[in-house]
Amino acid sequence: MAESNATQVILTDDGIKIINAQSTADNAASQAENAASAALIAQSTANAAKSAADSNYDYANSEMAVQSNATAKAQSTADNAFSQATTAIDNDKVTSQAVTDLKDGSKLTIADLENGLATKVANSDYASYKVQTASQIAQKVDNGTFSAYQTQTADLIAQKVATKDFSAYQATTAKEISSKVESSDFKTYQTQTADMIASKVSTVDFNNLTISNRNLALGTATAFTIAGNGSTNNAKHMYSTSSTIAKGTTITATFDIASTNATGTYVIQFVNGTYQNIIGADNLPLKSGTQHHSYTFVTTDDFSDGFQLRLDNATGTVTVSNFIISESSKEVSWTPAPEDQATQSQFTLLSDDMNLRVTKDGLIDQINIQSGNTLISSSGQLTLSGKTIYFDTVNPVIIPSANITGTLNGKTIHGGNVINDVNNTAKFYPATISSDGHIYTTGFNSADAMQTDLSTGSLTTKYRATNTTSSNNQYEAYDATIQADQIVLLAGHTNGKDMSFSQSLTGGNQDGYVLISPLNGITLHGDTQQITFNGTSADVTPKGIIITPYGNINPNGTQNIWYVGNGPTMKTASFGIDGSGANNIQFNRSLDIGNFNINTYHTITSSDNGPIHFNRANGSSVDIFAATVNYTSLVKSSLLSVKKDVEKADTAYWAQLVNSIDLATYQYKTDDNTSHLRLSSIVDDVNVTKQWQLPDVFINRDEDGKLNGVDDSVLLNATLATVQEQQKEIDQLNGHNMELEARLNKLEAKLNG
Repeated sequence: MAESNATQVILTDDGIKIINAQSTADNAASQAENAASAALIAQSTANAAKSAADSNYDYANSEMAVQSNATAKAQSTADNAFSQATTAIDNDKVTSQAVTDLKDGSKLTIADLENGLATKVANSDYASYKVQTASQIAQKVDNGTFSAYQTQTADLIAQKVATKDFSAYQATTAKEISSKVESSDFKTYQTQTADMIASKVSTVDFNNLTISNRNLALGTATAFTIAGNGSTNNAKHMYSTSSTIAKGTTITATFDIASTNATGTYVIQFVNGTYQNIIGADNLPLKSGTQHHSYTFVTTDDFSDGFQLRLDNATGTVTVSNFIISESSKEVSWTPAPEDQATQSQFTLLSDDMNLRVTKDGLIDQINIQSGNTLISSSGQLTLSGKTIYFDTVNPVIIPSANITGTLNGKTIHGGNVINDVNNTAKFYPATISSDGHIYTTGFNSADAMQTDLSTGSLTTKYRATNTTSSNNQYEAYDATIQADQIVLLAGHTNGKDMSFSQSLTGGNQDGYVLISPLNGITLHGDTQQITFNGTSADVTPKGIIITPYGNINPNGTQNIWYVGNGPTMKTASFGIDGSGANNIQFNRSLDIGNFNINTYHTITSSDNGPIHFNRANGSSVDIFAATVNYTSLVKSSLLSVKKDVEKADTAYWAQLVNSIDLATYQYKTDDNTSHLRLSSIVDDVNVTKQWQLPDVFINRDEDGKLNGVDDSVLLNATLATVQEQQKEIDQLNGHNMELEARLNKLEAKLNG
């Protein structure tokens, strides 16, 4: 290092405050970044000030105090030096990251700075460093050398500048300074300088600055890699936390992320809790190549379960490296967590073999690593202790026996080995507990495959046939699901073998279903969906009824009747349902049909006291067949409005027909000796050559044209015609009699004349 003359500068109180403030900021930031850099920055600042002073006072003695008007010149020189330092900071010519952070505004508090410095440099380390620094300075310049240097400097100054010359130079310099900078200008400049410093490093920014490179994530020395599968919410656990990160903590996360292509988006977030994102957005686009990111935020919850990377629609391989998350308000360089740094270990490394012997805390058993195999062996208890322990492997982890007293998170547990069956193409295990809360049991045999799925609020059992006779390659299939509000039974088929149980028995794959619900009761749909009753234990063969999907009732087995009642001896109604039709429908109580009542006392009653009509389906009156009819009145409908082709009857013709009728007395074959003698015309339905005369117009026939009996309605009116004819004859005879009586009276008068 070249030597130069030093100048002792005496500043005003304000100037000293300004310089001290800047020096304190620089020293504090430098010590927080690296304890050694503090000496370098201090030396650089001193050199800059010394160089500026040397340019104006080449011959000043380092021990000579500049008094009087020289004070102003010294002040100006110091201001110039400070201006140069400020300009260097503003132009980013100061490479110290800590100085840059302070310039841009930091939120490190004094207390945090003290704690950070205490973490970086312990008291013992700092004391050692002081001794070493003092020793190094003593090696470079001892007391004797410095005394000689001091004498030589004084002699050189004396040779160059005599006392009188210096006094003259002093006066001249004072005048030049006075002409350049007036006292008022200096005051203004002084105020501006103070304001500039305040704008660059405010008390609030300085006090709020937090810096710590203590990595809170474990295992970050190994880069994390995940392969995108094109799906959404493709998430995988990255790293664990060394301890709980409390809510409201200021955190800075820094990492590099690389992707093999630019498809999809990503987000890094805490696991569980509020799943807070640490990248400042819900998702960010992936880019081909490597990106470097740093984000500062405040936690919204307590987090202790680590971090996960979630990909959406990504198809490339994504790698996260140099991951560090620390209680800092600024980005810090990556370092591993202290827990990840091995201590007190002995390694023996061969070309294909490694032995690790750990002697810390009494653990003296060895770990042997060979090509393709790793053995961790202990003669006593082997303990894996940590906040979180991960088994990161492609193949299943084999544990012959385990007692798990806590919880297993985010993992799938299989029971047994993969089922050895030719139809087990999906590689099912006998039992599986998945990370999404489902419990599966699966089985295969020569005829079918079955799987049961137990999940939140639902139990589903699936049956899939493994053989078929269908020409359409359809396989028989059934699903049964029990939920809180219904039981669902589905019957159908799959198109081809469904050995993954993935085909749904809905739509075209559904042949029928049965729903049992407390809301809608029982619902049947399909060709074979029915309710079947098979009788009691005493019935050797099925006996009962079948309720079809349409709600109809059919006999089952030998059942012939279906009744409604209070028991077999108190039937309300009995319905014959046999195929032969031998069993009738019987009602054992009064039957009300609208206003029509049929009771058990041989009575048909009009409930509203209205007339009872017997009509055909077309509305016209229907024939009624009965034996003796007792009535109080007989009314025949003879309304002109319902008749057509109405002509006056030939009463003589109808009287002739009536007079041609053969009357007979008789009894019915069913009559007994108490029956009275009957009189009427006879409808001869026995003899081909009729023996009993009855004009056909008086005969009634049924719908098939067969003889029914006498049509009394026609006969009664024909009899009325006969009466009318007889009345005519009576009237004629009465007139003739009156004429004969008049003639007789005249004859008697003559005779008595």
